[in-house]
Amino acid sequence: MCSATDMAVLAGGNAEVCFSKYGSYPVRGKYRHEMALRILLACMESHAIRHKRYIVPVISVHMDFYIRVFVRIFTSASTVKSSPLKFSHVYQCVGCNSFHLQNVGRINSKDKRNIPLPNFCPTVPQECSECGGKFVMGGPIWSDPIHDRDWATSILSNIRATSGLYEAYAKISAILTSVSEELPNAPLFVSLHSICATLKCTNPTMVMFHSAIRNAGYQISGSHADPLALKTDAPMSVIWDIMRCWVKLHPVKSQPENLPGSRILSQEPQLQGIVLSSNWGFS
Repeated sequence: MCSATDMAVLAGGNAEVCFSKYGSYPVRGKYRHEMALRILLACMESHAIRHKRYIVPVISVHMDFYIRVFVRIFTSASTVKSSPLKFSHVYQCVGCNSFHLQNVGRINSKDKRNIPLPNFCPTVPQECSECGGKFVMGGPIWSDPIHDRDWATSILSNIRATSGLYEAYAKISAILTSVSEELPNAPLFVSLHSICATLKCTNPTMVMFHSAIRNAGYQISGSHADPLALKTDAPMSVIWDIMRCWVKLHPVKSQPENLPGSRILSQEPQLQGIVLSSNWGFS
């Protein structure tokens, strides 16, 4: 178990201090508390591999004013060579707050040994394809799952069976329930309120947005770190396309052309034949 209470540092308030302590640059996005968890896990992994050990997170949570992670530690000289595959850099647009992840390492599909190699050049252009803004780079962060969902589900069942033994049962149960429902392979998250603020449009309901993502063929869940979070494996282009469809049904007032929201809405949706309808789905 490892806890960290210096959230002002980990959440991006003092990026240079975070880099000197944890070896990663934080990005001040809506997902900053989850990013803090991933920075802490990345720091633990980077220290473990120096001794031919590696970590496997069991549960990682942000609560109140601190973060706490529980990990298992294993020893394997061969497994630690795959550590670069667990780290990613984060690119966040300064205009619309779109973010993209890029793994530090990659696997050569032609090499049967599966030895990680340095990844190729950044997958993002110099300017954001949605709004034309510049990108800032953060990380490296831990981009593998931060929870063992099977473990969380098992513990949740045990706690429910003996709920009378825990004074803080309601809080423990709520956290474990949220953790067990999080998408394991969707690092970080977007905020629906932040997206709508960028476009200056009315908010679709959370249920409606979840339905839209699923109907587009992707997965989505909430996050224990933020009640307004949307964790999804859908790329940012799909998320903005859904919002473009929403704005077509719920028009916004005219805005200056140089604003990120105006630039986003000036593009036509690329999802052909998909329109967000008022009945919480696509038609």
